[in-house]
Amino acid sequence: MPPDKALDPTRSFEVAWRLLKQAPVTVLLGGLILFFLEGGGSGGVNLISRGRDLGEWGRTGSDMRRVLEELRPFLLILIPIITCVSVAFFALSSWIEVGFARAVEFTLRTGRDDIAKVFSGGDRLGAMLLARFLCGLIHVAAALPILAIVLAALLIADRGGHGWLWVFSGVGILLLFAVVNIYLAIGFFFVKPIVAFESCSSTEAISRSWKMAEGRRLRILWFFIFQVFLGIAGLCLCCVGLLLTTPLSNVMRFEVYLALTRGEQFPQWWIGSGKFPFDEPKPENYGSPPQPPPVPPPLPPQG
Repeated sequence: MPPDKALDPTRSFEVAWRLLKQAPVTVLLGGLILFFLEGGGSGGVNLISRGRDLGEWGRTGSDMRRVLEELRPFLLILIPIITCVSVAFFALSSWIEVGFARAVEFTLRTGRDDIAKVFSGGDRLGAMLLARFLCGLIHVAAALPILAIVLAALLIADRGGHGWLWVFSGVGILLLFAVVNIYLAIGFFFVKPIVAFESCSSTEAISRSWKMAEGRRLRILWFFIFQVFLGIAGLCLCCVGLLLTTPLSNVMRFEVYLALTRGEQFPQWWIGSGKFPFDEPKPENYGSPPQPPPVPPPLPPQG
């Protein structure tokens, strides 16, 4: 499949919609589990707490300091608990990333709904964990120089009494931070599918993803923007629409890689032909010796 067609978000969305209708359990349940676990469980928690956070933003600085003072005795207990829970969610989401990717490919190939595939990513768990950790580390390393610029701007504005300098610097720094993160995210766009589908190391997956993104960054950016608008559409439906748009978006993330690397096989798969493959032989019949042909009865004697 040509790269321009494979990276077309409308084509990928149509494929994801067909998979949703064909295998609703795999797409909906697997996609929502992944959504909840990604980012340490923040996907589901953020939806619940978003309205409460809006109210917290209205608090004054003194109120927040008072809250921190009240929580200080519990920090020694809360911080280890939060850390352990975050690590657990990170590991679980990495496991589901691999399994959900394989479930998407299985449904594209066969047209069958098999939720068990979502939980079949244990063999690539270590590679996925390391790949996600390295990508996050690179994002943090890229943010350090921007943080240094922020501190320098704060120091200059505080000593010189130039409040306007901080305002303009803050806007410019935020834009720079967004550009750097988007650039890195585009380069790492294929890391998770590569880890899930290919037998390679984490560093090799990052390198291959960066090379695949070369010359295609604008199209991947448009793919990102389409998914953002898809998420906004789900939010506009009182957040309930996210229960539908988020699984579709997760399917698109893996389907687009399969279209790029295995698109020539799509006409033979269910997604291209609409035909189901023949049933595989049952395990109890494996290795059964071939049966000899039936012996015809003897002819009656003549004469």
